[in-house]
Amino acid sequence: MSTPEKPPLLAILLSKNRFKLGLTYGLSLSEQLLALLMPLAIGEAINGLLGHDYWPLGLFIGLWLVLAVMTAGRKMYDTRVFMGIYVAVVTQVIKQQRAVGTPTSKLVARSMLIREVVDFLERDIPDIFAMVITFIGSLVMLFLFDWHIASAALLLLIPVLLLNGWLWKPINRLNRSINNNLERQARVINQGSLLRLGQHFNFMRFLRVKTSDIEARTWVLIELFVVAATIYVFVYTAQTPGIEAGTIFSIVTYFWNFQGSLDRLPILMQSVSRVKDILRRIRETV
Repeated sequence: MSTPEKPPLLAILLSKNRFKLGLTYGLSLSEQLLALLMPLAIGEAINGLLGHDYWPLGLFIGLWLVLAVMTAGRKMYDTRVFMGIYVAVVTQVIKQQRAVGTPTSKLVARSMLIREVVDFLERDIPDIFAMVITFIGSLVMLFLFDWHIASAALLLLIPVLLLNGWLWKPINRLNRSINNNLERQARVINQGSLLRLGQHFNFMRFLRVKTSDIEARTWVLIELFVVAATIYVFVYTAQTPGIEAGTIFSIVTYFWNFQGSLDRLPILMQSVSRVKDILRRIRETV
């Protein structure tokens, strides 16, 4: 009779801390939805001030204050939640991997890698929320303003998705190599000669530089398409008959936020790839 497969670490983390994570992610989601209204509120405030109407300015200030309080509270709560998760998980993993004879050097490395998994839950999951909400919300707002501008934003997706698809495989290979070397690092420090230490850290430097170079090249190529689309939006918006200054600000800001969400894709893909490899290394004994 076969032994049932153990659930992956990420599933265990989400299950055991679902209430706390639900609250912090709910706050993060609410924060991003409020932030989505900011360009519209600023544009309306500009139009109101030009027409000597101060009510939209008051709404903008109120929205800003609510967003500031929510963000501060969420950040303080996040630190307590995720540090608690890290302490519980790293203790459990070290205990179980000691029992199966995992070398100390790997335990040291894996305690660091687990911290990266928790950091992923704390920073990158909210970033993914922010990217998706900004992407979809900005696109919807652009459609409400003018479908020509929204169409330009949609066309921008084609090169962005193609370039990020090309990025995925080399980033996965590099992250596997980085994590392999991290697991050997404690042994090299304890037992390696100066020559071996130099070779190890120079190779780590090479891997991280190569990862950064791939991300940077992908970002630059994406930016070339972004610049072309942004010029079109600027010119088209400015030439729209009867458009108000605040409306121009809102449109340009929503388009800028939309393309900014696309700029974050290479960095988020790198984080997802790295955490995926870390989870693969430790899931068999959790």
